[in-house]
Amino acid sequence: MTPSYALAHADELDGKRVTIGGVVDIGTNSRCLYDSLKAAQGKGGVGPQVITLSGGDNLLRRRKELNHRFAIATGTFKKVFNGPDVVDLYQCDAAGIEQDTIQLFRR
Repeated sequence: MTPSYALAHADELDGKRVTIGGVVDIGTNSRCLYDSLKAAQGKGGVGPQVITLSGGDNLLRRRKELNHRFAIATGTFKKVFNGPDVVDLYQCDAAGIEQDTIQLFRR
């Protein structure tokens, strides 16, 4: 599924194990999974197309490998990634995935 699909079905997916594919954007203040590279570059259509990735699976150390590439993340979807008392400078959207794994998509 895509990030926008997960967001559109957030109530039913909350707390469930999911696999979401999208374009990774790891920046100074971002740990995001977008529907597409256009969306990651701020040129993609209307509506939410991004979810927050957790720091799991050594995400930040894999920045060079993953950044701006299509990857598959598997883990627990959270409709609300962080509580209201948490400041997460990497958060891209209220929703996110606490991923167990993230790997590049290979055809």
